[in-house]
Amino acid sequence: MRPLSLKGRVMLATTVSVVAFLAFVSFAIIKSYQSATEGTIERNLAQDVNELINLLEDTQGTGWLPNELVNPNYNQALSNNIGLIFDQEGKLIWRSLSSYRYEFDFHPIFYNLNRKFYHQQIEGDGFFIYEFSVQLALGDTIKDYTLMTMYQDKDYQRDASQFTTIVLLWMTGGLFLMLLVITWTLRWGFKPLRFLAGELSEMKSGDRGQLSHHYPTEIARITRPLNALLHRERESRERLKNTMGDLAHSLKTPLAAIQASAQSLESLPDVPKDPLADIIEQAQRMNTTITYQLKRAVVGRQGLAQSRIDPKPLADKLCRALSKVYASKDVDCEMEVEEDCYFDGDEGDLLEVLGNLLENAFRLCVCQVKLKVALLGDKQRPHLLLQVDDDGPGVPEDKRESILQRGVRADSRNPGQGIGLAVVADIVASYHGHLTVSQAEELGGARFLISLPLGNY
Repeated sequence: MRPLSLKGRVMLATTVSVVAFLAFVSFAIIKSYQSATEGTIERNLAQDVNELINLLEDTQGTGWLPNELVNPNYNQALSNNIGLIFDQEGKLIWRSLSSYRYEFDFHPIFYNLNRKFYHQQIEGDGFFIYEFSVQLALGDTIKDYTLMTMYQDKDYQRDASQFTTIVLLWMTGGLFLMLLVITWTLRWGFKPLRFLAGELSEMKSGDRGQLSHHYPTEIARITRPLNALLHRERESRERLKNTMGDLAHSLKTPLAAIQASAQSLESLPDVPKDPLADIIEQAQRMNTTITYQLKRAVVGRQGLAQSRIDPKPLADKLCRALSKVYASKDVDCEMEVEEDCYFDGDEGDLLEVLGNLLENAFRLCVCQVKLKVALLGDKQRPHLLLQVDDDGPGVPEDKRESILQRGVRADSRNPGQGIGLAVVADIVASYHGHLTVSQAEELGGARFLISLPLGNY
């Protein structure tokens, strides 16, 4: 599973946080509304209980109570309000006109000045019930009563449902609005990072040498050291190049003098031949080792900023030069280079790869060499294909891996030290590419096939 990008992680975390916050706020608002509404119902029912107490006190315990109360809601048959009075034994002694459609199975236990407010289902209908026990001095006696006022919750449930729907609709709209604002904010906030990615891509393709300085403080803490690193890297690469050139010049000149002196001594009759042969052989081995190590030291990517190289001019130049070197063979060099092909790296590396492969092909072919350069893959993961075929003897299958090692040659009859293909293999490996050796299908000789990934790899 592909991991989320930084922007995706921030967006996901922010969305979860916003959704959780709005859900909590919605729950708090709905609960607050319900609590406030139930508190209002409780206060209203408590006031109605006070009216019943006043009714009992007015009758002075005569046993006669009117069915109609001051509050008209208790005097209607289908009203939501119901009033009940129980004596100390829990016997129902009075009920409002609105209560006759229900049969009550209450058995309240008397506790003086006891108050209770609760919700209960009665015959399928929900009611808020306020229950109050009181001891009253009526005439010459003291009597205990339990008074109940009830409110059917259908209007409450309807209003609560409507309020909940309105709150959720507003919160959902607010959520989408906040997500739009967050998306725009993240896009605006990540704009410097997108700009930085674009500049890094330009540096990768060789169109830019360093990063610009117009970045926010947080990102500038990265770009400034990176620019300094690029500058030091270029200076270091230049020093390395000069040092390698100086080393090659300082070593190769004495070695060439040693070889020339030894070869001139060979013509003298009185000089021992075996020591001279050893000197010449060791000098040649030193020259070969120095050549390989110097090439190996400078192959691969030559820095952080790369250039986009057109391979066609290099291939034309190499083929013309090799045709002159091997003019006696009259080699037919066929080139097939697709349009818009490019090499994403150092020109010297491409020249080294093509030069070694074409030189081997010209040296070992009978009379035909074919070079193919093409782009493979999609735009997201392009690859450069380099294919060199010849009509020579080819490479035996058991030697196709070993010839890529230093000093190993498949054909000892031709001159060479056996380091060219090793250098090619090192360069290809430094670009994370792939080199294979096989038999050419059309020409019948050797085929060297290189695939180099382009872009970010």
